[in-house]
Amino acid sequence: MRVFGISSAILIAAALLFAANARAQSAGYTWLVDRHTYVIDADGRWTMVLEAERKAHDAQAARDGARIDLSYAASAQRIEILEAATLKADGRRLPVAGDKILDIAPQVSREVALYSDNRTRSIIFPHVEAGDSIRFAYRLTTFDLTWPGYSRSTVWPTPHRTKLSERIFERPAGMPLGVEQHGGDYRTEQVGERVRQIFSWRNQKSVPDEAGSTSPADWGPRFVVSTFKSYAEIGNHYANLHATAAAVMPDVAALAAEIVGSTADRALQARLLFGWVTRNIRYVAVSVGQGKLTPTAASETIRNRYGDCKAVVALLAALLAARDIASEPVLINSNVAKYVLPETPIPDFNHVILYVPEFDRYLEPTSQYSSFAALPWGHYDKPVLHAVAGKSRTSRVPREKAEDNVAETHTIATIGSDGRISGTTHEKASGAMATSLKALAMGANEATAKTQLRRFGPPGTGKWTKRAKDQSATDVELSAEFKLTDDIDLGAGESLTPPAGLRFLARPGAFLVGTHDTARVYPFPCHAGREIETIEVILPAGLRPARLPADRSWKTSIAEYRSVYALRGDTLYVRREFVAHPESQVCRPEYSRELVELMSNIRRDQRSVVVFDKSL
Repeated sequence: MRVFGISSAILIAAALLFAANARAQSAGYTWLVDRHTYVIDADGRWTMVLEAERKAHDAQAARDGARIDLSYAASAQRIEILEAATLKADGRRLPVAGDKILDIAPQVSREVALYSDNRTRSIIFPHVEAGDSIRFAYRLTTFDLTWPGYSRSTVWPTPHRTKLSERIFERPAGMPLGVEQHGGDYRTEQVGERVRQIFSWRNQKSVPDEAGSTSPADWGPRFVVSTFKSYAEIGNHYANLHATAAAVMPDVAALAAEIVGSTADRALQARLLFGWVTRNIRYVAVSVGQGKLTPTAASETIRNRYGDCKAVVALLAALLAARDIASEPVLINSNVAKYVLPETPIPDFNHVILYVPEFDRYLEPTSQYSSFAALPWGHYDKPVLHAVAGKSRTSRVPREKAEDNVAETHTIATIGSDGRISGTTHEKASGAMATSLKALAMGANEATAKTQLRRFGPPGTGKWTKRAKDQSATDVELSAEFKLTDDIDLGAGESLTPPAGLRFLARPGAFLVGTHDTARVYPFPCHAGREIETIEVILPAGLRPARLPADRSWKTSIAEYRSVYALRGDTLYVRREFVAHPESQVCRPEYSRELVELMSNIRRDQRSVVVFDKSL
């Protein structure tokens, strides 16, 4: 998990309110009251009062929804519970006792390298049954700002039935507040020397989320308000913070000289510096106060040998600058399927990467599995903001190319005369495929081998005989050997499913364009790449297939699949290939209708068996 800490949306109660108990807060509930009133000061500080009443329609909803967790940033905000009660269907009101309003720390495992000042106020409502409502109100006061100015982005939650939702923004009349609206209602009111901008939303029918779609922040009912005049203003602010952190101090210059040694080639120098950072700086995010936005100085990161994305980028920028290689920090949304920036400028980013103009290359130095030549999935085709003092600008990361992201798996299995099956698997990957393979193979052991064999076929045992040594390499190769637990008696007429082997890479067609069991309604992320699977099965002497599956080939607007089956001497040969070549990393729903049939055909092909004549 990467925390850039610059999106105020992760702190506001509105988003967190709807995030809590997400599954329960859908068809089983109706929001009778959902009003958030923001009172904004001239400097951007604000106070929000939230009033909510939510009715449970069934026993499960009542059971799941009798607790509300409200998160806030302790170093910048103060929370006050104004009201909390269960409203019984018979008219009784049961207030929440003071000792049932608890402060709890966020539950984060030790494996998550995140230290935050976020805290949670938890309200436990008494005696909630079907037909009852919970009602609560609280005030959230912000006394410190991460970004200068004010902005807010809201997506109306279509899975939640809502009688009326309102977001009210009250500001000084002389304070401009840009507005962008998609769906819902909007009006303004003048109240003395202040202006109220009111957004409202009604939703009588729950529309479930569609797993695997792009973010509804790109296409759903939503609005944005912001005091920022341009994305350049946002970028310039971050550029100044980055420049201070990326200053070339003597220790930075000395380290850069040590890393590059006598290398004169500038591209190789950049690769060496990138590789050193990815290998030696572990990811740790201390997202407290201004640390949510302000990078740690490069010299401090060198001493600590850890840092979050901001710190790692500042360090790499400083090392490059020490060799007279210019770079630019780039704000992006990582691990979120957002591919559109609102026209109204808002600092709604959660990650930072680096751009090197001299090589026209975006770099992801935070991940130990990245390479100088490839970014992780989810970075490509994303809108970004280059933060360069006086020259900040929006841009877009280049789209993926199928020939850049290639995964190949080659399994050779031998069936002994006793029916036992053993073999080897060799995997190699390039581009973003290599990034994934390196991450998947981390810490692989014999227990992992059992898990992976069972995932792709029958149980067995195995081990890896060759591993990727350079985690920052553009290409990666792994080799493994395995033995399957289940024997096979081909002479008795048992059919053979060619074994997929001991592997990490997904089978052709199982990853790049997502799941399409039914046609999608909303846009979905789709990736460009090539997946190749070759399986060779060395058969026992004297056994030949009675017939082989037919070769197959299918094609859609954005993808194609083909398979070949052959007998070469004593060896059964199977080759399957899937290629996805979408025009961008966001695919329209109409493509899904084609992919439903294609994916069904692929699954059928990969279940194909080879039948042997009993008389042989």
